[in-house]
Amino acid sequence: MGQVDFYQIGQAGLELVLLMLLKKTLAKKQKALVLCPMPAASAINAALWTHDPESWIPHGLDDAKGASYCDVWVSSDMMGNPINAEFLFLLHGSAPKLITEFKRCFCLFDGKSDAQLQQARDQWKEWQQIADTTLGYYAQNSEGGWDKKS
Repeated sequence: MGQVDFYQIGQAGLELVLLMLLKKTLAKKQKALVLCPMPAASAINAALWTHDPESWIPHGLDDAKGASYCDVWVSSDMMGNPINAEFLFLLHGSAPKLITEFKRCFCLFDGKSDAQLQQARDQWKEWQQIADTTLGYYAQNSEGGWDKKS
């Protein structure tokens, strides 16, 4: 598998953290698949188009056309990877059919949500059993930076 990193989001909010990590992913010349349920997928889609007009991220949503031209794809289908991304972003407790198909995984969750905290704990327990996988855990601090917890 590779690396699975959990990001407990605090004040910055999910969209800002996702945008920051996607920009870093693209800077490394990697493709990114973002998995989350509807209606969150639609909200992420809108955020990627409108957040920063000077640096928008070309992407698609679900069964839209253009997957062959995009390095980022947002999907509510946990079974697919239309852009053959090696980097995976999981939101709202989402999980792909096979996490081992990805080189790197980012699990983003709201640190103020008991349900999302429990989902992250459950995923950690499940994925720590996968051979050749390293897990990391980062919590957002009050200054907006990240503290490595594990």
